[in-house]
Amino acid sequence: MNKIMNPIQPHELAFDVDGVFADTFKVFIRMIRDKYNINVKYEDITEYDFWNVIEIDEAISRKVLQDILDKPLQIGIKPIDGSVEILTRLLEIGPVHFITARNNQSAIMDWIKHHLDLDNLEYIKIDATGSHLEKLPVLLENNIKYFVDDRLETCYMLDKASITPIIFEQPWNQTEHPFQTVHDWSEISDLIAW
Repeated sequence: MNKIMNPIQPHELAFDVDGVFADTFKVFIRMIRDKYNINVKYEDITEYDFWNVIEIDEAISRKVLQDILDKPLQIGIKPIDGSVEILTRLLEIGPVHFITARNNQSAIMDWIKHHLDLDNLEYIKIDATGSHLEKLPVLLENNIKYFVDDRLETCYMLDKASITPIIFEQPWNQTEHPFQTVHDWSEISDLIAW
């Protein structure tokens, strides 16, 4: 495993949103249960491409995912435990950078602003790339050396480009991999040079 040995400088660190800051998949589970009577446990989502492991109609999954992308505040996506405290602490040091495969930047920016209780967004940078593949050029352009993500495929891509991925543990990234894993935000905090 590629353990991170030296503390990470905050300006060299960036974060994914869904599955790292936003507890998105729990809302997905709730929505398909409440609206479509599809019962799935969170632990059943053993692949990021969830349609490979749960039986769900494509039209339903597209509708739910569109709501997640367009209305994260309205549908009640919550921050992952501990994230707000650590991100608030980082904001006291300087800018915090989020890079997401979402394509609706304004909706997720409103969600971030709400949950971090910010009056202005001077210290928040968010890039909504629309694709996991497009995260890499943004990371390189911004001299980011460490990226916290929950999607293993993205981590392998970043590793090849000499960006150190940090896996935020989720049920869909349990296969063996060589990357530093964090189980919660306190473990992220432990990696930072405060």
